[in-house]
Amino acid sequence: MSKFPEICALAVAVVSAAGQTAFPLEKLTIQGNQRIPAARIIDASGLKIGARVAKSDFDEARQRLMATGAFESVGYIFKPSADNAGFDATIEVAEVQQLYPYRFEDLPVPDDRLRAALRQLSPLLGDQIPVTNQVLDKYLDAIRRLIGPAMKITARLEPDAAGNMAIVFEPDVPRERVAEVKFTGNQVLPSAPLVEAFAAAAVGTEYREATMRVLLDSSVRPLYEARGRLRVSFPKIETKPSLFTQGVQVIVTVEEGPAYGLGRVEIAGIPPSDELEMAQAANLQPRDVADMDEVKAGLERVLACYRSRGFLRASGKVERAVDDPARKVNVTLRIDPGARYAMGKLEIIGLDSSSEPEIRKMWKLHPGDPFQPEYPEAFLAEIRKQQVFDNLGRTRAETAIHDADRTADVTLYFSAAPPAPRRQDMPR
Repeated sequence: MSKFPEICALAVAVVSAAGQTAFPLEKLTIQGNQRIPAARIIDASGLKIGARVAKSDFDEARQRLMATGAFESVGYIFKPSADNAGFDATIEVAEVQQLYPYRFEDLPVPDDRLRAALRQLSPLLGDQIPVTNQVLDKYLDAIRRLIGPAMKITARLEPDAAGNMAIVFEPDVPRERVAEVKFTGNQVLPSAPLVEAFAAAAVGTEYREATMRVLLDSSVRPLYEARGRLRVSFPKIETKPSLFTQGVQVIVTVEEGPAYGLGRVEIAGIPPSDELEMAQAANLQPRDVADMDEVKAGLERVLACYRSRGFLRASGKVERAVDDPARKVNVTLRIDPGARYAMGKLEIIGLDSSSEPEIRKMWKLHPGDPFQPEYPEAFLAEIRKQQVFDNLGRTRAETAIHDADRTADVTLYFSAAPPAPRRQDMPR
């Protein structure tokens, strides 16, 4: 529950007792901040240690902080200091949690000049801002003042080159849609797979060069990286009207770059006792061609091992260090096993009172054992294989994972097979 109503009420009570007389601010504390340093919040509030303040000054400080767009809410409390010579105050903030980087497209002012102007609007936000009308309108107004009133500007949210969402400031004008794609300069890979991969992502979208580069990185770059071409680039993207349909043809020039081999492979973030087993699971050896798809598959094999041992939220990423003189890439599989989950409750639905105890006896995961996510389906497959039931119908398993107590409950569903049709009911 928020403390802000109580904070404001206490502030009013203090002022009622002290009147509207201003006293020196002797101490100012910031609470609730996680990302933004307290010193920067104090600077943005406008309050100064030693300055004489009254309730109106704290109200204005709250308004200034809310106007930055960096906070969902701001509250304050102030009271007489220990020596009764001034005020001690606390400002409690709740920071905006969802922030996005921003960039510019096709604007007639250099990006660095635009970014410098926007940074001055809210020093507390920096190069990441929330998607709120208050902040976006303020940033759009600042951009319009720089580029002039002739061009309409809009803001939209879209994936960046890394697949993360970013805010794009751009002209508000209609754009042609991509109708066809074409590649030039490619030799290692034929055009057909490049066109197929890129067209699936690009055709039908509005043409923006930045968007095309994001799509090339997600659809075409992996094809080259699977063949060790880690420095592939797309130095030029051109468009021309499509001859076959409405829209534009996008022509991408490719520089494939040299082939790189796979060098050293390390696994980080795991106990030393697991290193040999996980290296065997990854099964990645130095080789002449660095297949980054296989490296990602090796990462997934390691994560699958951890998940099978109860680490259901295991996660990881591939870090790579490219050695250009040696034409090698050294990779690190950085693993975060997370917490281990245990078997919780087992529920069996669809069996009678004589069959259910037998199935329970066959089930080998006991409460408290490390949970094995693949076990429920494997157990049902074994039941079928052993033909435990003569007329077993459809079966399925459901797993409910509880993060609070790190347990997993399993429900097994059994049903009987439908009876065979009588001869007179069989289709002719």
